[in-house]
Amino acid sequence: MSPRDAMAARGLISMTLLAICVTSGCSNVNNTQKGAGLGAVGGTALGAVVGHQFGATGAGAVVGGLAGTAFGALAGNAQDEADRRDHLARQVAYERAARERRSYLMGNRDVLHMVSSGCSDKLVCETIRDRGGQFDLSPESVVQLHQYGVSDSVIASMRKYNATR
Repeated sequence: MSPRDAMAARGLISMTLLAICVTSGCSNVNNTQKGAGLGAVGGTALGAVVGHQFGATGAGAVVGGLAGTAFGALAGNAQDEADRRDHLARQVAYERAARERRSYLMGNRDVLHMVSSGCSDKLVCETIRDRGGQFDLSPESVVQLHQYGVSDSVIASMRKYNATR
């Protein structure tokens, strides 16, 4: 083995070990780093084979390793960006669903409207049970609810199905 081939072999081994460390040694390695490591290994190997055909194994390995690192990093970065977009889309969907759930919940004003419209306590309590609520049940609010004719059984339902407890 010529000195040039020995140097190329050492370079190939070094790049392989580096890629293995980068891709499997750390649990927090992102796709860009994994792609760069794997690209370096693949590019170094391919560059060494092509370089050997032209009598420059070491130079081929170095050029192949650099090219593989660059292309691997680009591919990994594209995956990282897709992962970020997916995460944001899931977050937006979650927040939209939470906003819809909150808009479905009853509030003190809804209870007062039902009671003042003549709905029975049973109907008001069933509606509270079915929809849940975000009620202000501070002592001042409970006194105010009583002043507007809300019964103790309705207030008890409001306490039981209050989402803000």
